[in-house]
Amino acid sequence: MNSPMGTIFAHGTTPPWLPREVAEGRKFAWWAQIMFFLTAVLWFMLAIALIAFYIARGGTGTLVVGVFGFFGMLICFLAAVFMKKTVIDAIDQGRFHDAKNDSLIWVIFGLVGFVIPALFLILTYAKLGDALVTQAPVGYQPYSPGTVSVQQPAPYAPPPAPIQGPAPVQPVPPGAQYHAHQTPMVRCKNCSVQYPVFMHSCPNCGAPKE
Repeated sequence: MNSPMGTIFAHGTTPPWLPREVAEGRKFAWWAQIMFFLTAVLWFMLAIALIAFYIARGGTGTLVVGVFGFFGMLICFLAAVFMKKTVIDAIDQGRFHDAKNDSLIWVIFGLVGFVIPALFLILTYAKLGDALVTQAPVGYQPYSPGTVSVQQPAPYAPPPAPIQGPAPVQPVPPGAQYHAHQTPMVRCKNCSVQYPVFMHSCPNCGAPKE
């Protein structure tokens, strides 16, 4: 069972299966989270000091900076918590593309933390980018959402009609009447079909003419 602190603070131990560049990027991301927490503490202390100075001496500028200090503390604290879930946990789960893209987003929030977390996140982004370029297959490019098109099936084409063979020769019934120019016929001894004498075999059964 994970402790509440385990859901907020990332472990400093790097998983052994991570590639070298990714492991280095995770270390930078871990330091960025530590810097977010430290700058949140610094903003809190600065805000308390400025509010106390405003109460003692007055001054509108002092009050404005003190109130902004509370907002800076809240931004840095939330950035540290959510950066763990979107960058460090994503690296531990093997989602390197997501971690790389999200680390660039948290750079903007790192500027509120006296720029120090932003520098570590820039290094994280660079290390993850190098790892993805090194390990990606030749010609591989990750697709963006909405760019994948589904191939439409080919229209249905009916199968070609079977080739009809030559029509079988109908046997000539005995006693059939012929025209005046009748071709001399011979009867097959195998199937009793009559066929012209100039043919060398019976067209019905294929028996040779005798």
